[in-house]
Amino acid sequence: MIFKNICLFLVKSDILNNEKRKRIYEYIVNNPGTYFNRIVTELNYSNHVVVWHLNMLVKFNFVHKEVLEKHEIYFDAMKEFDDIISNYFVSKEKSRDIINFLKSDDIGVTKTNLSHELSMHMDTLAKYLNLLEKYDVIVKKKIDNRNLYFLKQK
Repeated sequence: MIFKNICLFLVKSDILNNEKRKRIYEYIVNNPGTYFNRIVTELNYSNHVVVWHLNMLVKFNFVHKEVLEKHEIYFDAMKEFDDIISNYFVSKEKSRDIINFLKSDDIGVTKTNLSHELSMHMDTLAKYLNLLEKYDVIVKKKIDNRNLYFLKQK
């Protein structure tokens, strides 16, 4: 009830006048796809303070919240979701390794070869390949009875 009443007195132009909210917003802009816990840790704010200000930033359309891999991620509302996805996966070591390898290989690579080249267990690799394919970062093409993976051309 208090949240709704306070929101009635705020206008969009006032949202970033609060110093903590402004720092949270700037952190999200500079770290698109960031997690709640990372914001709490990096800015050294309590959970409830971050929750309050994130709710305000979302409500007034400064940031968007999406669920990715069972995590809520936050990003600047002015950014395209596809760009956020790319940044998110590049920030994770294993998916970054896969993406970087595929950048250097434009003829496609099998899961077995990729596992060998990256020294990554097949199950782990399969998990990341599925995620990258699901979010349209890579494509899988069946060529001569083999599944080959390619980086998605933008």
